[in-house]
Amino acid sequence: MLIDALVRVFGANLPVFALLFVGIAVEKYYVSRVTVFTNVIALNVSFLSLDQVPRSLVWYGDIGLLLGLYGMAAYLLNVKTSKVYNIPAFTMYASLPVAAVILVSPGDWWTALLVAGLVNFVAGEVFESGFDVAVVHWGPRPGPVSRFIKSETMEYIDPMGVRQKVDLEIGFDP
Repeated sequence: MLIDALVRVFGANLPVFALLFVGIAVEKYYVSRVTVFTNVIALNVSFLSLDQVPRSLVWYGDIGLLLGLYGMAAYLLNVKTSKVYNIPAFTMYASLPVAAVILVSPGDWWTALLVAGLVNFVAGEVFESGFDVAVVHWGPRPGPVSRFIKSETMEYIDPMGVRQKVDLEIGFDP
């Protein structure tokens, strides 16, 4: 089975890496508020494989879980988040910083978080200001895009040759 090969490669941390992979995939395409939630779940699951977890690392995980829950609620309610949420979420709980914290020994987590958070912040700033490429998405789409999605439909021919009509707001139109 393929899953056996994945377990041999990742060991007991397979669920942690799976959650990080989901976070990275989602983060790449636009919904960073959800990524914080998946990343802190991965972080907290990784604690289960440790014999001893430093108290400060537990606090990091607990604060991240609160931020992740807030981000998930903001996503579900279609609410834009503020910089009070965005900055710690992007610098401390995005996929790169969380993966770095998980991969290093528990005693060195601060250093990994600092370096990865700084790299994340600088790279994000360079992409947004230098190349006009948004690497994160923190809230609802701008009005014109939302109106387009709510009002437009499109047609396409599926692989079976059947013409399908798609309402962009709700998906397939039966």
